[in-house]
Amino acid sequence: MRRTSHISALVTLLLLLCLVGCRPAAPLPTPIPALPPQAPAVADPPTVVAQAPQATVTAPEPTAAAPAADNKPSGDPLLTVLGQAFTQAELEALPQNSVEAKDALQTGVVLAALVAAVDAEAETVAIVGSDGYAANLNVAELTDACLLAYVEDGKLNAVLPGMSKAAWVRDVVEVRAGKPAAPEGEAAAPEKPTEQIAFANGPLTLTDAAGRDVTLEYVPQRIVVVGRGPHMSLHILYMFDEGRQRLVGTESRSATASNFLPFVDPAFAEVPTLDANPNVEQIVALAPDLVIMKGITEDKIAAALTAVDVPVLYVGLETVDQFFADLANIGAVLDNPVRADEIATFYRTRIDRLNKGNAKVAEEDKPRVLLIEYSDRGGKVAVQVPARSWMQTVEVQTAGGHPVWLDAAAPTDGWTVCNLEQIARWDADQIYVVIWYTLDPQEVVDGLKADPQWSALKAVKSGNLYAFPQDIFGWDQPEPRWILGMSWLAHHIDPVRFADIDMDAELIAYFGELYGMDEAAIERDIVPRVRMDVH
Repeated sequence: MRRTSHISALVTLLLLLCLVGCRPAAPLPTPIPALPPQAPAVADPPTVVAQAPQATVTAPEPTAAAPAADNKPSGDPLLTVLGQAFTQAELEALPQNSVEAKDALQTGVVLAALVAAVDAEAETVAIVGSDGYAANLNVAELTDACLLAYVEDGKLNAVLPGMSKAAWVRDVVEVRAGKPAAPEGEAAAPEKPTEQIAFANGPLTLTDAAGRDVTLEYVPQRIVVVGRGPHMSLHILYMFDEGRQRLVGTESRSATASNFLPFVDPAFAEVPTLDANPNVEQIVALAPDLVIMKGITEDKIAAALTAVDVPVLYVGLETVDQFFADLANIGAVLDNPVRADEIATFYRTRIDRLNKGNAKVAEEDKPRVLLIEYSDRGGKVAVQVPARSWMQTVEVQTAGGHPVWLDAAAPTDGWTVCNLEQIARWDADQIYVVIWYTLDPQEVVDGLKADPQWSALKAVKSGNLYAFPQDIFGWDQPEPRWILGMSWLAHHIDPVRFADIDMDAELIAYFGELYGMDEAAIERDIVPRVRMDVH
């Protein structure tokens, strides 16, 4: 009996072992669903939510040998990091996290862990979009909330809570080493000129757009332009010969620093260009004696530069008055106030012509005008109206129109989203559409006219729905081309009163007098890119 008992116990144990061995394996991680693209948010910084267990951000333990390529998960590479390709499955095998950003839960791979998996010693990297746009990041500043988030069609978007929106690159295809301040093999930056040229009347002190007093002992010889909308400052700087000669570096907030300036000066292509969001060390490496930035409040980069004795001049550019103040300041620091006065005269002459033409027109007799921006950023169509003080609003007012959105839109200091119901209530006499640069203006206008609700609007019925003009850059921006947009608007708002405005002649005068382009160059390089009559 004892033997039988032992045999029964043994059989029972074997059965238990078989049952354990036959249990199904733990399920594989469920693939993270693609998140729909979101429109850019202007809300508070994202908050980390539903956080996965914290992963220590370190390089993986070394292995005896690198895995063979055949052992990698299947699938095409989605991303290259410091020269190493990753499929989506390989990204999902790294630490993941979720954050609330852009009005949605964003889930993706922890960026710091991804970088560390390739190079634990990396200090600076640049994330690069499919369009060539690149943004600089300091690895030490990356938190576990900084992600490359999974979006539709197997794409990745940078989600970087607490960091500049300029670094939130869309459709990321590469993470590479941070771009040096100068081409590889060259010195980071030459020494500052030994010859220092004093201002004629002693040290120059002026007040910039941020309300800061800026004092310069000598005329700047090495100028760097960085920060928001650098092309706007560059396009003023290049109206001066001295500006072209003294620019030693800039920042790119798109695929290139400016698609326009190479037509003005081929040497612009050789100017060192930093990725978006450069750090202080990268800027200082260019040895500037003046940094020009766009803004009306001092940021941490400007404060850090000032702390190391690199002067910073802020320009505003968002209003007509700011433009003239910024122009005078740039002329002063270049020690060429005469040229600044010449440029100002070009603008004031045209503004005076419009003011004179509209002087006797009562506000109630002016055409009711709606100017909107139409965009599909993040795959989401948005229609917005500009702030009361912004250049687009001033363009409509100076050109002789009554901006209908000022009668009802809630006052903001930026663009205000409006819906079709509100647009129908305004039912303006004329509608001008500023179309996002990635879209085809004619396609957008044709689509609006074909829409039953839009086609019922007074402006559409009367043939007064127009795309706002552009060439390489739009004519509505707080960029020097706003004077072209203002003149074009006046001619369209009241073609009888301003029948003398010849926009072909205005084009030649603008690019000729302000940038020194001859007529043949303008006809060859600018005119084919002009979209002035899209309706």
